[in-house]
Amino acid sequence: MRSRERRQVPAWRLIVVGVVPALAFVLWATVSVAEEAPYEHIKRQYIAAVDAVCEEVSRQSDLREEPPANLREEVDELRRASESMTSAIAAIEAIAPPDGDVPRVRERFFVPARALAASLRELSGSAETAMRAGREGEAKKAVEQSLEPDENEKALRSFAAEYGFRACAGE
Repeated sequence: MRSRERRQVPAWRLIVVGVVPALAFVLWATVSVAEEAPYEHIKRQYIAAVDAVCEEVSRQSDLREEPPANLREEVDELRRASESMTSAIAAIEAIAPPDGDVPRVRERFFVPARALAASLRELSGSAETAMRAGREGEAKKAVEQSLEPDENEKALRSFAAEYGFRACAGE
């Protein structure tokens, strides 16, 4: 019987055939994860920071447990909502979104948010002016109009839900 000799495979061949592809795969996977991780991490931080602002605004409005008892209180509530919305948008705009998302967030979140805040300011101003002039019908109409569904609010909430915001989407 012949003795079986172990064939020696040159070390360089093991390195080229086995180790190099394995190292290349590990390097590729590491780079892929490293490229993705910062974006996902930054996006999660951004969403958490923005949602914190929305949660605080919601908490502040929930503190007023009693619904307005009369038109004067409704007009005051509209003014507070307008001021709250305006300051919330300013606070949210001060938070930097992930670099690649800036144009999308600006167009689909900030533009409708600013438009909604401007609409609330205008309605609030109209209601205040009408109340001071004793035109309660006009004031009531402005308050009622502020409660109607608004396209900017729908667009804002839709994008917020799509992007991953919870509190800003009304969830």
